[in-house]
Amino acid sequence: MRIDFPLLRDNTCREYCLHCHAEAVTWIVVDGRKRCTCASCGREAERAVVIDPRISWWTDAEGEYWHESAGVFVRDRWARFLFFQRTAFPYRLTVPAGHVERGEEPRCAAARELWEEVGIRGAEEDLRLVADEYLRGDVCRRGSDAHRWHAFLLEVDEQREAGAQGEVTVKEEGEAPVWLTLDQARSRRPTFAVERIIEQFSEGLLAAAPRPADERKQGPSDGSRA
Repeated sequence: MRIDFPLLRDNTCREYCLHCHAEAVTWIVVDGRKRCTCASCGREAERAVVIDPRISWWTDAEGEYWHESAGVFVRDRWARFLFFQRTAFPYRLTVPAGHVERGEEPRCAAARELWEEVGIRGAEEDLRLVADEYLRGDVCRRGSDAHRWHAFLLEVDEQREAGAQGEVTVKEEGEAPVWLTLDQARSRRPTFAVERIIEQFSEGLLAAAPRPADERKQGPSDGSRA
């Protein structure tokens, strides 16, 4: 998304119609999915151009609108990862993730999103950076088609695993948490960024201290709901 129309830069959050660029956007829910409608042109869209001074964003020399995001791949001892279905654009499978706030460290942002989206708290010191990538084609509901994506890994121990698998509830913009292998997740149409991270960094996501063979065999082989 190139920003080729005038923006008001007054340190307030502003939302522009994707079609006519009028600042006349209202968010609605249709069949459980968030969309927006424009009072100026009357058209609906899955997203809007949101200029939020609270988050880290910029435009490059070509006017491309960039955001900075951080996400967490939560892995259990059977090499399954926590995913959920987005109810806001893009309506695909994802991991706990969100935008980095201005002046915020990506690791802090990842830990915050982990708590806000799936209720796992106190994980900041346990997050391991797996990827830091500039991804063109990674679309979001705030109108950006390009993101700098920081992907972290959280290996849950038996105590945290039991709590996570028994009590995970997706809060904002998501539903239906599920534990899947990376191959299972790829077959369910994940978001662009999640798919790209899996494709390029699966080795880093799966790297861990070896487990006893009998312990690995005890884990379920199919995706199970959290």
